[in-house]
Amino acid sequence: MNKLIVTLFLAFFVVAANAQKKTAADILKEHKVNTAFEPGEELIYDLKYGIIKAGEFSISVKLVPVGYDYYFYVIAKCYTTGVAAKLAKIYDIYESYFDIVTGLPLKAVRNVTENNYKRYNEDLFFQDSSVVYSMKSGRHQLPENTLDIISAFYFSRKFIFDEKYQKNEYMNLTTWFNEELYKFKMAYRGTEKVKTDFGKFECLKFSPVLENDATFKNEDDMVAWFTNDGNYVPVRIVLKLPLGKAKCELRSYKNLKNKDGFLK
Repeated sequence: MNKLIVTLFLAFFVVAANAQKKTAADILKEHKVNTAFEPGEELIYDLKYGIIKAGEFSISVKLVPVGYDYYFYVIAKCYTTGVAAKLAKIYDIYESYFDIVTGLPLKAVRNVTENNYKRYNEDLFFQDSSVVYSMKSGRHQLPENTLDIISAFYFSRKFIFDEKYQKNEYMNLTTWFNEELYKFKMAYRGTEKVKTDFGKFECLKFSPVLENDATFKNEDDMVAWFTNDGNYVPVRIVLKLPLGKAKCELRSYKNLKNKDGFLK
């Protein structure tokens, strides 16, 4: 149960992390305007294994002052509930501060509590030198414009999902997570109608393959659907497991930027 909850949480970000045909540098040169999200947005998800609710996931966006500038500040929380909480007490918090124009991170925080296991770490990003300083492991040289796992999700919504992809086109992806470069590839599967508690929506469908995780090494072991309405909100993530399926499904939302989108 512990691994299931954590994997579902990571899947939420992994399916969107740095998914691009162009490099981040190429995209930043285009000076695109953020049309996908704004401060005040909040998304809440139910994490399910079969018909059993195993936990909840929430993620919210704020605008906060840092020195003489303002940055987006995102906090994500994942925790077990009900019977699952008795089997595995999980309360994980991830935070990210990233530039409101470029989307590149300044600081990322990982604060996890999983039964008796606790871990806290901070990463400071120096984009000019492509370096990250980890509280736990020190200095690391990174590829240019590397994103942390949360800022990658918003970078994708801000810059990536409005790119035109061909069905079954593959994208090779890398992001910084848990003190290492996290590598995987992702295939765009086209658009698909998805029935939710809020109605039936046209969504972009993606299938990521995680090179760092033997559990999800095959295509379609994990599938995610994002609304194709300019908000690019993930409404469902499905993971195939040996004994069934695990799901992450949108339960509630507020303060979406595109009020004329499918989700209103």
